[in-house]
Amino acid sequence: MQTILIIEDEELMLEIYKDTLEREGYSVFLAINGATSLEYLGSTRPDLVILDIKLPDISGLLLLDKIKQQHPDVPVIMCTAYDTFKDDHDAISSKIADYIVKPVVLGDLKERVRRILGAANGT
Repeated sequence: MQTILIIEDEELMLEIYKDTLEREGYSVFLAINGATSLEYLGSTRPDLVILDIKLPDISGLLLLDKIKQQHPDVPVIMCTAYDTFKDDHDAISSKIADYIVKPVVLGDLKERVRRILGAANGT
């Protein structure tokens, strides 16, 4: 079973993403901040990370760098409610598999996850 780590500071969104992706057959782990996610990543390699750009304890962009240092081949989907991310996108596009703007359309999220994880498995 493929595993997804979701790093998001809004608890309701965490649960919605988790329920949606578990119904698709993925194993989902949740982190509400950068510290929790780094602890998880220290001992586990997920197949995909969904990362909110704005977290309470660390910038999502800084956390992206830390994730890529530990697991350079793990695809990351950045998730943001801020249009200013478009300015950062060019600088980090080589580090991310995709990005999605909030409010997230769940069907779009499922399709992106399916596409990225399918590509990672060669399907």
